[in-house]
Amino acid sequence: MLVSAGNNNYTGDYHQDIYVWGGAMNLAWTELKDSFFGEQIELETKDVNALFYQNRFNDPVFSRSDIDEASYYIKSGYGQETVDAINKECRAKFPSKSFSDLLIKLGAKDIISYAYFLKEVQYETQFEKQDFKFMNKPVQGFGANANSFQNVHVVYYENDDKFILALKLRDNSDQLFLAKGFPTSGPEEVVGFLRSKVPAQSGDVEVPGKLMNKKDVFAAPVLHLDAERKYEEMLGLRVKNKKMKGYAISVMQEKIKFDMDEKGARVENEAVIGMITSVAPGSYTPKKLVLDKPYWVIMKRANSNNPYFLMGVDETTVMKPL
Repeated sequence: MLVSAGNNNYTGDYHQDIYVWGGAMNLAWTELKDSFFGEQIELETKDVNALFYQNRFNDPVFSRSDIDEASYYIKSGYGQETVDAINKECRAKFPSKSFSDLLIKLGAKDIISYAYFLKEVQYETQFEKQDFKFMNKPVQGFGANANSFQNVHVVYYENDDKFILALKLRDNSDQLFLAKGFPTSGPEEVVGFLRSKVPAQSGDVEVPGKLMNKKDVFAAPVLHLDAERKYEEMLGLRVKNKKMKGYAISVMQEKIKFDMDEKGARVENEAVIGMITSVAPGSYTPKKLVLDKPYWVIMKRANSNNPYFLMGVDETTVMKPL
C-alpha cells in the first residue's frame, strides 16, 4: 500500500560534525501522545528551540507505517514495572541489541515512552575491500569488482560530483541510497529530490535506476557512527494539557549506531521519553561513482516515501583510518 509523500519535519543533529537523524524519537513521542494525551502535546515554554521540537514531533515525519513491525519495538506505561518490561521484552525481540538496558528509576505515577528499531541489510553480492580517500584523507573503503558491480544502480546522474545510487540488497523490501552532491547541512533537499525520483512502491519491488556499466567505477568509505543525544531544551518543561497537568519532561534522549562496509549496513536507534509529576530541568564515458566528497546515506522501506535513517557524510570522523 502506498503512503503519503510525507513532510520535512526532521529533527536531526550533528555528531562529530556529521548530520544524523533516526526515526525512533518520532515513534516514542507519538506513542506518548496517543496513549496518554489523546491530543497534541503542549509544553509551558516560550523557548524557540523547545517549541521547534514540540511542533515537529507533533507532526511527525516518520511513523509505524514507514517501517515493518518485525524491526521495531514500542512501549509506554507507568512506573518501574514498565521500565522492567521494556528491558525484558525488547531484549527478547532483538537478541543482538547492542544498547544496554535502561537504568531509569521511576515512581508509580511517572511515565515512560520508549521506541527502538534495528535494521540490518546485506548487499546481494559482497563488495571488495580497498583503500580509499575521502576529501584526500586515506580511510578504509570498498568498491565494485567484476561481480559486485551488479549491486550498483544509477538512479540519477548529472556528473561525477552529483548523482544518486541504489545498492541492490538481498531483501528488496528495504532500500539503501547514496546521494552525492547535495547539501549536507540538512536533508530536506535530498529527501525531496529522492521522493520525486523514487516514489513509494507496492507489489513486486525492483531496484530503482539503471545498472551501472562495467566500465564505471564505484567506491565508498567504510562508515561507523555511535552517537548519543539528550534533548536539553526539553528537560524540566511542564505540560500545558489539562489531562496531563502536573507532569514535566524529565528524560528525553536517543542513541544511534550505524555501520556500513563491504558486506552491508546496520542501523540501530533507541529513544526514551520520561515524564514525572515533579519538575527537574556518446562513446560511453565511464562514470566515476566514487563517494570521495560529501554525500548522504538514506535508508527506507520500498513501500514508503519516508526514510528511517539519514546521515550526511562530510567528515572522516565516522570513517576508519588506514
